[in-house]
Amino acid sequence: MTSVVFFIERISFGLYILCAAGILLMAFRLQQARRELAIAQFKLEREHALVRQAAAITFGGLLIEIMVGVWAIATIMAPAVRDLRTSPQSVQAPVLTRFVTSTPAPNPPIALDAGGGVVAGPAVFATPEPTATSVGTIVPGAPQIAGCPRESAWLLVPGNGHLIFETTTFWGTATTSDFAFYRFELKPAVAGAEFAPIGDYAVPVVDGPLGDFYPINFANGEYRFRLTVFDTTQTMRHLCEVTIHISDPPPTPTPIGAGAVDTSPP
Repeated sequence: MTSVVFFIERISFGLYILCAAGILLMAFRLQQARRELAIAQFKLEREHALVRQAAAITFGGLLIEIMVGVWAIATIMAPAVRDLRTSPQSVQAPVLTRFVTSTPAPNPPIALDAGGGVVAGPAVFATPEPTATSVGTIVPGAPQIAGCPRESAWLLVPGNGHLIFETTTFWGTATTSDFAFYRFELKPAVAGAEFAPIGDYAVPVVDGPLGDFYPINFANGEYRFRLTVFDTTQTMRHLCEVTIHISDPPPTPTPIGAGAVDTSPP
């Protein structure tokens, strides 16, 4: 239902034009029917003129109602739905945790003084700072990201240099004031290549799933992926551009002895 509301908001200007043209046409037909009614001399001619007059009034009123409905959706319902979906109370950010394993000490700890002697007292350990684990496999050496403001166009998945070999759900944020839609774009990482749209989405997202990416539709290689956010004037407001690598799935290891044929005599 929300997709229909945002779609009507996006094409509201065109609907206004169509309705206005239809209303003008019905007004012309109404005027023509009244003229024919005024000069009609026979009962059948008057009846035909009355029918055309009633049809023009009916369709004209219907077009006016459609125009009012489009205006209500574009100016009242769509902003209300957008505010409801992007409010902090209605959006719950995913909780990301880091998995850190402890490493046991190979030998009993000892504390040494400056001269190399053992100092009595409790031993103190230096705990190493755990490092953050990247989401997925990251190929090093990727070019710098472009854009990616955290509050409007941001990508958690894919990361910069992400290796993708299976269908992957992209996560992040895509929203702005007067939001209309956001778009996935892709281009090969070669000189002169231009971005091509691969998917449009009409519902804003804050720290959530943006859409699924299907690498099977593209050749293997290095690409630049771009998330773009547009407002109701079809103007791109924000973007986030990263590098991804598309490859074949890794081979599945075959268990030793799998598929062996028993040739021993019965």
